[in-house]
Amino acid sequence: MTNVLEDAPVNARRHPPARRRLALRGLVAVALGIAAALPGTASATSPAHPPTTVSRTASSAAATATKTPPTPGVTSHAPAPAPALQPVRLPGLSENSYTVTLPTGDKVTLSREKSGKYLMSAAPGTTSRITFSVLGKTAEQAHVSAYPESATGLIQLHLMDAQAFDVTWLAGHGDTGAKARVPLTVHYGGRNSAAALTAKAGGLTGATVVGADPSSGDVRLSVPAARAGAFWTALTGGAPQATAARGTARPVLAGGATRAWLTGHQSPASVVPAAAPGSTVTWTLSKKRGDAAWCPIFGWYLGVQSAIACPSYPILIGLTGAAAGRTVTPTDFACLDTNPCTTYSVTFAVPNGVYAAQDMSVGFVLHSIPQLVDTTVPQVVVAGDTTVTTDLDKAAKFTVDTPRAAVDLEHYISNSRTAPGVYSAWQQPDSSGLDAAWVTPTEPVSVGGFHLSSFWLRGRAPVSAAVTGPSRLTLHPYYARYTDLDAPSFTRFSGTTTAQVVNVGYGSAADFAKVDVRGKLVLMRRATGISVISTAQLAAALRAGAAGVLIDPRDDDPTNPLVIPVEPYWWWTGEQPVKIPFATITPDDAASLTALLAKGAATVSITDHGYSPYFYHLALAEEGRVPAALRFSIGNDQLAQRTTSFHSSQPGSVTQSESVFHPNDFFALLTPSVFAPAPSTVQQYFGPVSPDLTWDRIGALSTADGGSGPHQALDVFDRPAKGTEEWFAAPDSLGAPAVPNAIYQTGLSLGSLYYCAFCRQGDTFYPTTYLASGANPALADSPYLPYSFDPSTVHLYQNGAELPQQQLSGTPVYQLSDEPATDRLTVDAGDLHSDWTFSSRRPSANGLPQAFMCMGDYFGGSGPCGADPLIQLRYDAFADTGNAVRADARHRIEITPYTMADPSAPYALTSVKVWTSTDGGGTWAESTVSRTASGAYSAGYRVPSLAKTSGAVSVKVQAADAAGDSVTQTTYDAYSLTAG
Repeated sequence: MTNVLEDAPVNARRHPPARRRLALRGLVAVALGIAAALPGTASATSPAHPPTTVSRTASSAAATATKTPPTPGVTSHAPAPAPALQPVRLPGLSENSYTVTLPTGDKVTLSREKSGKYLMSAAPGTTSRITFSVLGKTAEQAHVSAYPESATGLIQLHLMDAQAFDVTWLAGHGDTGAKARVPLTVHYGGRNSAAALTAKAGGLTGATVVGADPSSGDVRLSVPAARAGAFWTALTGGAPQATAARGTARPVLAGGATRAWLTGHQSPASVVPAAAPGSTVTWTLSKKRGDAAWCPIFGWYLGVQSAIACPSYPILIGLTGAAAGRTVTPTDFACLDTNPCTTYSVTFAVPNGVYAAQDMSVGFVLHSIPQLVDTTVPQVVVAGDTTVTTDLDKAAKFTVDTPRAAVDLEHYISNSRTAPGVYSAWQQPDSSGLDAAWVTPTEPVSVGGFHLSSFWLRGRAPVSAAVTGPSRLTLHPYYARYTDLDAPSFTRFSGTTTAQVVNVGYGSAADFAKVDVRGKLVLMRRATGISVISTAQLAAALRAGAAGVLIDPRDDDPTNPLVIPVEPYWWWTGEQPVKIPFATITPDDAASLTALLAKGAATVSITDHGYSPYFYHLALAEEGRVPAALRFSIGNDQLAQRTTSFHSSQPGSVTQSESVFHPNDFFALLTPSVFAPAPSTVQQYFGPVSPDLTWDRIGALSTADGGSGPHQALDVFDRPAKGTEEWFAAPDSLGAPAVPNAIYQTGLSLGSLYYCAFCRQGDTFYPTTYLASGANPALADSPYLPYSFDPSTVHLYQNGAELPQQQLSGTPVYQLSDEPATDRLTVDAGDLHSDWTFSSRRPSANGLPQAFMCMGDYFGGSGPCGADPLIQLRYDAFADTGNAVRADARHRIEITPYTMADPSAPYALTSVKVWTSTDGGGTWAESTVSRTASGAYSAGYRVPSLAKTSGAVSVKVQAADAAGDSVTQTTYDAYSLTAG
């Protein structure tokens, strides 16, 4: 069969422009892992924290039950990269951010949040599906491991040590960042001289030999982070390529290597203490209904050519006894019947105790579509030789129905298991919207707790297609992943394309030479023996003038996993994407279309539906056991509806990522979920509504000038009410977000979320702040660390005399006395000028709201921290989604005063004056001000015709309180004007 891969190279502003601009500096330039955006969304220009880009964290899980990357002979581990939502405390780590390179070249980010705990996520550039696991005494003191899909089978074969993917150890070892070097030891069998060992290991791409020990056969290597992917390919033979018949040949490492591990960090030989009673646990799994398929790694273990279901990474997790807190891998696998294998067993040698059995990505194929099933058995009591039986034909399928027609765009399944002194969690996500999710029913646990949670994002299908002639046939197309329209990783169709379709077989040069495909759609099969569509195949279609490609995912090689959707080869090679639209159709669709084309010409119409105008965000949970049925029909009476407006003064796109978690969801996914054009308005539905469910959403706006982000909103949707949300609405103002009190009533231990704005610890005053939104007070701009001003723009006076400024890491700070004084702070930063008078006093006790911690804590300060009484203001101009109001019309602007002592409560003032200007501050018109029922102040004003303005509205406010504190704040070109 044609190997088309022979031709394929392997390698390889916050505001719109205005007359003046707000000039703020970030405290530190790190991207924290909780913010995520799909590849292709431009980095926001927030100088403090651009959103972390997560590459392919949500690819589809597939095949033969486990979706493999294009690596023949290597089993994938279906869960994709995902950060832990509930952070973990990692002793010995103290930096704000660690980027850890795994031996496979995949990267993981650990990000320190304000409590000192760490969040984890896939780092930019990661292409593999990664299983994150947490194991330790508690969720807050656990080790974090990240298992890429290309490594799990080799771990099971004991070719690669499981602890080689211990992210905690790698971060603590110090080899982090772009210039990191991964320390690895490779063992070679037989008798070899030091020179021979050096030659063997030195031939591995990217590796530098540190030392060779001929007595042990061990070679210590140092692999630079930038070359780790190439090294892994050289060590494992994992390059995407067509292969000859694999049969049941055992996978091996290159050059006679027999195993590899992190230098200085190797798994213990056994988890069974010598004095502990040992038993054999035999876990038998059966699947008799489904399509026979090849199990990539475990075909060797099972000694079969095909099976109905394939294991991926079965383990036991010790909950009590001598193995408590340890992971046990199998000692043996066996197939209990003939081809296809319908029943297999996994054997473990363990000390007596209570265990959880886990394999989150057992796969099978049903009606030619890959399926995934979590085979968790949350409680196995071992007091002697023990047999556990799992009937996969009785697995419960997750089915979620919503009021409006919608398809699954993303989902994940997570489970956690707790026992006294043990915490374990696993997660399995999918963003293709295709992979069905199943879980095997279980009995209730009697030791500790078991929690199963899932998240579902549903919306309008990104793409649809049908044969329109000579007969009608509905097709089921899938993009390589659910993604932003602007993402460069592959090209989507544009609008509706209706064209004749031509079968070009495997898309070789010879195939295209036989047909004229100019302006037509082509039906193309992925090459035999690989799981991707090659760059060469798509490039040939583009050169031939095809309008697009429909990928036939079938493979004549029965040992090659079925993969839907088929992904582009360049996701693994770094090649430039081919700019031709393509989508995968199902195997049944491909068979029907092939048969139709054999009879004559056929026409296909394929439509890209663009951004979805509505989204369902659904968080479901089960406690103690897995029920026999998992069908959820979510009605409007269970949903909170929000009409969400994404504001932008110029065309762009929005990525909104979210995490959802119950108090015991210690391991949840932050997934890039909502993609929308900017400006735009979408309908969002959240549910089922619950008072103990917290929604953490991060949004980033990408435009030609950079955009804005990240912005964070924390919410509890506890009733099925309608409401509105505004994101990125102008004008921003200086101050703290109003954190909803409801998030502290869910039972989740959130602790302090943000740093205090304009606060004093001891005698040190910190003039740092956030940008606050009057249209959405709970929205925190750059939530991870606040902004510090350019020191040259900040001045602090006491009794009229300017105080000397100090700097901590470039952040201005001031030392104040505790004598009674009148303090004055001025900030002149381009678009915005603020002048506060207040009376600062040394705090005698901590007096900050629950959601805030002292800025001094970041710099190692100590002692009581208090909020100085600066009057802070939020503005709501009721601007349209383009951040503009109409000229030649009357308008009002609403100003909400508050103090850091309680950012959620309007603050009473003794005087408020408001002026507006439509000529850039040349002239000012005073407004009539009235107090609203909510405690805000409303100012009316009139805008002349657009020709008589500078094209924007500037706002000036003077306000004072009964204590004598005051503020004068001027925002130039705060928002735009459009023609009436």
